[in-house]
Order: sequence, then C-alpha cells, then structure tokens
Amino acid sequence: MKIWLEWQQLCLITLFFIFIVVTVVGNTLIIVAVVTTRRLRTVTNCFVMSLAVADWLVGIFVMPVAVAYHIMGRWEMGRILCDVWISLDVGLCTASILSLCAISIDRYFAITQPLNYTRRRRSKRLALIMILVVWVAAVAITCPPIFGWYDWERHKNKTCIYSQNKSYVVVSAMLSFFVPLTVMIYVYARISWEIAQRHVNLDAMNNGAAHSAATHNNHHIRTYSKRCVANLEESDQERSESDDVVRAGRLMPPLTMPVVTPTGVISANSSGRSVESSRRLRFGDSATRVSSFKRESKTAQTLSIVVGGFIACWLPFFVAYIVNPFLDNGTIGNWLMTFLTWLGWLNSAINPFIYAFYSPDFRLAFWRLTLRHCTSRQQQRVARRKQTAGNSASRQNTHKRDATTHYLQCHRP
Repeated sequence: MKIWLEWQQLCLITLFFIFIVVTVVGNTLIIVAVVTTRRLRTVTNCFVMSLAVADWLVGIFVMPVAVAYHIMGRWEMGRILCDVWISLDVGLCTASILSLCAISIDRYFAITQPLNYTRRRRSKRLALIMILVVWVAAVAITCPPIFGWYDWERHKNKTCIYSQNKSYVVVSAMLSFFVPLTVMIYVYARISWEIAQRHVNLDAMNNGAAHSAATHNNHHIRTYSKRCVANLEESDQERSESDDVVRAGRLMPPLTMPVVTPTGVISANSSGRSVESSRRLRFGDSATRVSSFKRESKTAQTLSIVVGGFIACWLPFFVAYIVNPFLDNGTIGNWLMTFLTWLGWLNSAINPFIYAFYSPDFRLAFWRLTLRHCTSRQQQRVARRKQTAGNSASRQNTHKRDATTHYLQCHRP
C-alpha cells in the first residue's frame, strides 16, 4: 500500500511538472512570436500577449510553489511568503481572466462596428491603456486582504489557503470571474447574432443578384429579337423601293449576338460594356463580403473555443471558492480544492494551443521558432556529410590520377 501511494504521488508530481513545462513553453512561444513577427504585431495580439504574460508568470511563480507545497504536505516557508504566493496567484489569474475579457470586447467592436472601431478605437495606444486597466484592476482585487480584509485562520496548522473572509470572497469572486464571465457570454452571443444576421443578408443579396442577372439576360434577348425583326422588315422595304439607292440615315449598324455569361450579357456597344463593368464590380464586392464573412466566422469560432475552455477550467473552482466560507470546515476537502485549483491553472496551458491551432500566422511563427531550427540543423548535417563524401571521392580520384600518371612516366618507352 505504501509503495502504491509513493507511485501515485510520483505520477501526480510528474503530471504537475508537465503542466508547468507546457504552460511556460507555450506562452513563451506566444510572446516571442508576437515580438519577433511583424505580421503578428496587431492590436488584438497586444491583448493576446498580455494574456500570455499573465499565464507565463503563473507557470513561473505560482505552479512550482504549489508543487513544493504538495510535496512537503504543509507550509514551511513562513507567513509572508504564503501571503505573497496567494497574492500572486489571485492577481495573475485575475489578470489572465480579464485579458480574455478584453480580447472578447476587442473582437466585439471589430465585428459589430468595423468602421467606427477602425477610425476611433483601433489604436495600439488605446490597447495599451486597456491592458494597463486590466493589470491595475487585478492588483486592486488582490490587495484588500493585505490592507484590512485579512484572514488569520489561513495560516492555522501550517497551512496556506485562500482567504475565508466571506465578504472578500464574494467581492473577489464576482470581480475576478463572474462579472468577466457575464461580459464574455454577452459579447459572444452578440457576435454570433451579428454573424448570423450577416449570413442571412448575404444569402438574400446573392439570391437577388442571381434573379437580377436572369432578368437582365432575358431583357437583352428580347431586345435583340425585336431589333433583328425590325432590321429584316426595313431591309425588305428598302430592297422593294430601290436596289440602287441607299439612304445613309437608314443604315443600321451591324448587330452581333450578345454573349450570355454567368455574370451577365456582354454587349458589343459601350452601354453593354458599362453594364458588364458595373456587374463585375458588384460581384467583386460580393466576393469581398463572402471573404469577410468567413474571416469573422472563424474569429467567432476561435472565441467560442476560448470562452468554452475558460468556463470549463475556472467555473468549478470559483463555485467551490465562493461557497466554501459558508460551509462547515472540511465540507470541501483539500484534495478537491487542489484538483479544482490545478484545473483552473490548466487554462493557462491550453490558451497558446488554441491560438496556434486556429491562427495560421501563429502556426507559421511557431514553426519558424521551433521545427525550422531542427530541420535546418538536420539539413546542414546532411550537407556536411555530402560535402565530406564528395571531398573523399575527389581525393581518391586525385590519388588514382597521380598513380596513373606516375606509372605512365615510369614505363614510357
């Protein structure tokens, strides 16, 4: 039984370290990719980088201390370090959650008000101000336990747990999670509704364009038939009156059969060309709208995955966190709170993979930062081997040529 518990603890600690490595490496790639890739230096990615920095700091300063606390079984690092660790945990996780909320708001304005947002709001200066507000709010939520809302029971029996002050727990849970969650759900619902409305409008415009094209084709065909009949009647009348007299004013320009294409009728006269040009412009605008709609749909899909992962990771923890002070001691066991805490920290590990999976620019930047170096080194090794083999073959050929020359010189008659 003791051996089984030791193996269980070893596997659990190994899993914790895997979480730490994935969190640190993934968010480091996000930060380096945004810094070194010009294409990724957009306003939205400023918020993504803020999120990556918060998650990276969680992997550096919060998770390793939690592993040490789990290994020791009790808190042996003093009250001050306990307060610092809990403050870092609350502050950094709050900054991560508020950064996700800021990303949702940024996408909301970019999709629902693209013109106004581009003209008035979409600037890196305003983005930096919003990021500053996110981090100041995270610090403001973290500080009250240090300056008055302090819970002395958190250090009892050499433990280091979250504050159990009921008023602070309710306020911090609301500001750190439930208010941002409400904003994110509302924003995602509005984005989904806006994209659905644009899809309906786009289908209506496509159907109207197809009906207009068919009507336009029928009109040209009827006009052409009438002109052909009139031309034949006039030609018969002219031939009956005089075969030698041709009046210049009654000459008709040669008629050419209009070519019916999927985009309309290509006429031989200038009005036909102008109609065709206008139709081409209209269909070009339609293609642009389709491309914009696909891009917005992909943005909404990415945002839905981010919000879904956020809810799945953090909702169980905050439900337990907000009800625990109102329950009897031991109702929610330490092992359950530990599991829910690590489940929340898991959100810091999965965010980089969500962006890497759905963003081709991030995928390309990750490949450039990781696999490209491995493949380039392998290619360099192969090239060196080929060069070494070529040099060896060249030296052998040189030796053979020298030996042949020496033999001929010695046996020359």
